[in-house]
Amino acid sequence: MTASRSASDDALQGLDRWARIRVRVLGLAAAIAAGLLLLAAGSTLRQPLFDLFQRVTPPPATTSAVQVVAIDGESIDAVGGWPWSRYTMARLTEQIAGRGAKVIGFDFLFPERDRQAPEDFIKLYPELSPGAASEVADLPSMDAVFARVIGRSPVVLARAGVGGDTFDKLEGDAERGALPPDVRFEGPTPAAIPSYPGVVANLDILDGAALGHGLANGPPDSDGVIRRVPLLGKAAGALTPSLALDLVRVAEGADVIRLEGDRDGLVAIRVGDHRVPVDPGGRVELRLAAPPDARGERRAEFVTISAADLLRRGVPDDAFRDKIVLVGLTAAGTSDVVTTPRETVTYGVFVQAQAVDAILRGAALRRPAWAPAVEWGIGFALVMLAWLTVPRVQLAPITIGAVVEIVAAFVASWVAFQNNVLVDPLPMLAPGAATSAVMVALLFVEGRRVQARLRGQIEDQKVSAARIAGELAAASEIQSGMLLPRVELAQVSPLVEIDALLKPAKTVGGDLYDAFPFDDGRVCFLVGDVTGKGVPASLFMALSKALSRSLLMRPATPLDVAVGEINRELSRDNREAMAVSLLVGVLHPADGRLELISAGHENPLVVGADRSVRELTLDGGPPLCVADDFPYPIETHRLVRGETLLLFTDGLTEAQAPDGTLFQRSDLIAAVADAARAVTLTGMLDALVARVRDFEAGGDPSDDLTVLAVRLRS
Repeated sequence: MTASRSASDDALQGLDRWARIRVRVLGLAAAIAAGLLLLAAGSTLRQPLFDLFQRVTPPPATTSAVQVVAIDGESIDAVGGWPWSRYTMARLTEQIAGRGAKVIGFDFLFPERDRQAPEDFIKLYPELSPGAASEVADLPSMDAVFARVIGRSPVVLARAGVGGDTFDKLEGDAERGALPPDVRFEGPTPAAIPSYPGVVANLDILDGAALGHGLANGPPDSDGVIRRVPLLGKAAGALTPSLALDLVRVAEGADVIRLEGDRDGLVAIRVGDHRVPVDPGGRVELRLAAPPDARGERRAEFVTISAADLLRRGVPDDAFRDKIVLVGLTAAGTSDVVTTPRETVTYGVFVQAQAVDAILRGAALRRPAWAPAVEWGIGFALVMLAWLTVPRVQLAPITIGAVVEIVAAFVASWVAFQNNVLVDPLPMLAPGAATSAVMVALLFVEGRRVQARLRGQIEDQKVSAARIAGELAAASEIQSGMLLPRVELAQVSPLVEIDALLKPAKTVGGDLYDAFPFDDGRVCFLVGDVTGKGVPASLFMALSKALSRSLLMRPATPLDVAVGEINRELSRDNREAMAVSLLVGVLHPADGRLELISAGHENPLVVGADRSVRELTLDGGPPLCVADDFPYPIETHRLVRGETLLLFTDGLTEAQAPDGTLFQRSDLIAAVADAARAVTLTGMLDALVARVRDFEAGGDPSDDLTVLAVRLRS
């Protein structure tokens, strides 16, 4: 088995029989362990995914039959602090009913007497005369007034199921009890239905006047988030519909609620013509609409009207025609604040509206009975696929296959969610992923035993590599010794300032430079780049440099003739078909005249005294060794005192950042202009190379880098 396990088929052949058995058995054991952990976690692991779907998928198109009357901050400012008097509630109820509401549901309770009852007023003002006190005592109770309005209107009042030790239960509830729900249930009553030993109800006078009564209980999950609402429960021993369910029942004019399922659990609840899927305990999981805007109003899903507008009669007369209207608290600081997967802070009345909408459309989220079988069936198939293929294919296809499986499973789950079906991708993926991971890990572990047999060979290879590295280091020193150091370059001519810098991409490289004077005071300089890198390029570089200096220094030999002879000599016996780009120049210090020949090399740059940068465009010809009889032309330019001629190899223009971005020509011009701030050529070249290395950001250089600068001394 190789270190990278490029093919685990070879790895298995190298393992003994018991090692193969361990890989196979422990792979299956990992799948079983992953499956057991998923079963133990239940919905804990999949719930965050479904919550994410709630937030990122477009909200469902809700029915227009549900509207909300919000007792919001504006209403509190207009009417006064909560709770309001029963007289105000009676007026509000009349305003809603008078605008055609099919049914009105209050998402809060009225368990206590009105705080503005006549007898309480008399107690508050004992200084009233007997006559005045008698007149006040003869006034009707506001609870009675509210009850009469409820009796004339299609109202459903909320109740709350409570535990035996709750603080919410009032002192008289035990004796008074609660009116039985005005509905008949048909079908099984499984034990999974929520059960509450006690119930907090409204005043008898109010409960007796209402058309329906429903439980407003909607306890959050263990993390404090409301995802589902119970549609019924046993309150004080009586099977009672939820507020949302009874609102739909009254709106439909139905007397019967049908429960579908068996003694182990429910699957759906039917009321009138509506059927809504539920979990075994009769809870509906909501596909939530969009959150409210900054004013606490629904964007489009549920029309929301402020109670203050109703009391001021600022709402059209038919605003609630044939609508189910929910009245609830949305003012800041009220207690009916909840959290849903889509909203960190919202109000319970909107959750009740969601539940009513889910019943009307029959579009609640559901987890069908077939879902676990499909999920675990796919999971088992993927486990067997991994068990059979992982030891036989390369690691790259395994990784690609895993990515495809993950994407497919999550996309399938998302598409199912769009259709209100909850499909968990974890049973499909986790067992197979555990099998693959364990088998791959064991193949690596077991493969180390095979590697031990090869350790001796590896040690020999290390020794050989160290010897080669030493030889390359020696070759690098020899190659560096062939190039003039910077101190000697500065002394080539008293009239010309020259500096150069060479940075090989590897230990040895193929770039070269040289400079030397002629007897008549002229100065010759050159920069070259051998194709390729490493040892072959370094050998050809040594030959090219030696041959170039030898032929260029011959007296009375024109520059173009010398370059032509260099080309022919390098082309002779060049069986490896290597080539050299070369830029040769001769500077006449007396008048600054430049004679240049370019053999496939980068055009040089001229940096002015004002740090302006321009390019000398040369016609030139192909690199040396490409055409052995090419007539390279001499091109003449003039170097003004104070200007700097800059020659360089493509290691400068082809430098790459870690993300693959190239050092563009514009970057080079800007870098040269910045580097020209330096007083000396040495400082200029050091700054330029440092700029290139900063651009590469620690990445490996793409090629050897050589820079040579020439300028007339002042």
